[in-house]
Amino acid sequence: MPRLLIIALVLCTAVLGAQPTHARDGRLTPEQRDEVLRRMTPEQRQRLWEQMSPEQRGNVLRQLTPDQRDALRERMTPEQRDEFRQRMLEHRQRRIDEGSARRLTPEERQRLRDQIYESNRDLRDRRDQRGPSRDRDRPERRER
Repeated sequence: MPRLLIIALVLCTAVLGAQPTHARDGRLTPEQRDEVLRRMTPEQRQRLWEQMSPEQRGNVLRQLTPDQRDALRERMTPEQRDEFRQRMLEHRQRRIDEGSARRLTPEERQRLRDQIYESNRDLRDRRDQRGPSRDRDRPERRER
């Protein structure tokens, strides 16, 4: 376990004293976490942040309330905001390049619609062979 994390846990225990130290799921409550972070020096918080994995950092940022996010943005300089925005855009572009956020082109969407129609038509034909069923026409093609 990273040394700084151990220090944070010890500090948490000292700060909270006899109060219950964990929420039901074994984690600190938001109030307890805020108290620990308030007692840490900026250097300690920075070292802790640097030791976190990208997933842990993402989890921390997602757990912030909208008010906390706004307060964080207000404390950032314009240069820091631009750097943060640039990192987020680079991360998004990496995900797109890896194919995880790829959108279909209009031609691909139309091809997919046609394949779905053909599959449904095949199913309909099989049902018709088994007995009478309602006649379902193909919906009109939407132009984009």
